[in-house]
Amino acid sequence: MNRRQLEYFLAVARELNFTKAAESLYVSQTAVTQQIRVLEEQLGVKLFERTKRKVELTPAGRVFQSEAIGIINRIDAAVQRTKEVSSGFVGTLNFGFTIGIGNTEISDRIQAFNRKYPNISMRFYNLSPFMLLKQLKEGELDLAVMPMFQEKYYSGISLKRVARDHYVAILPKNHVLAQNLYITWEDLREAPLILATTPDSEIGEDQNIVENFIRRGYQANVTDRIEDVETIMFMVSANMGVTILPAYMAIPAASRGKIATVPIGMSENQVEIIAAWMPEVENPSLKKILPFLEENPTPGE
Repeated sequence: MNRRQLEYFLAVARELNFTKAAESLYVSQTAVTQQIRVLEEQLGVKLFERTKRKVELTPAGRVFQSEAIGIINRIDAAVQRTKEVSSGFVGTLNFGFTIGIGNTEISDRIQAFNRKYPNISMRFYNLSPFMLLKQLKEGELDLAVMPMFQEKYYSGISLKRVARDHYVAILPKNHVLAQNLYITWEDLREAPLILATTPDSEIGEDQNIVENFIRRGYQANVTDRIEDVETIMFMVSANMGVTILPAYMAIPAASRGKIATVPIGMSENQVEIIAAWMPEVENPSLKKILPFLEENPTPGE
């Protein structure tokens, strides 16, 4: 059974006349008659009662007419949806991000994207930068937004710089520097640092911070490296050390009574935020969202 047979059957069922059905399809009456005969043989039932004076649907033919209309409609809908998915207007996008990204202007860009393409469903995954890169490479994510550390760790990955931020120090509320308007790297040279990174700094999460001290002739006093930011916040509030984070990650800390957030002045080494994806990803929705993520977005079609 194929679409042509269904169309021929529906034309005859509509006209109840083989000649008129053939004319409506711009084919010969013989072609219509042959296709109906083949269809009846395939189904093992008689679809029409034919006499010299008239053509009528059999009871089985009336049931099949309803089913055939549904089949044609479903085929048309499947073709249309496939075309829409191919163009990127309908689809699904697996989007990974790191903690705090929602505090940046990127959330406004996602909102604009969602308004323009409401039929692209987005699935969000909040993971550490290391896990985001891992899942990108494994094909679990289409796109990830995260801070970029050492560029060498992103070999083979396509990326676009989408924002930037500065570092802040997060201190216990009673710390001697907690009331300053800003502090310097030198002010923190002896502070016990709890840095947000995987234990082995698998993608260089802490290297930018450490290098800021080294360039000024100091050795960073790193006492712990912990991947979970919420654990670090708890340790800082318990006066077990201080931490340094991009400002967007520290925004929620400002509302905590036992923690102070102070900008680090003279920080020429800003944090770059990137959108990253694997070059072989063929999801057409990816091409639709990328223009929205640029620092000065000019979204197109």
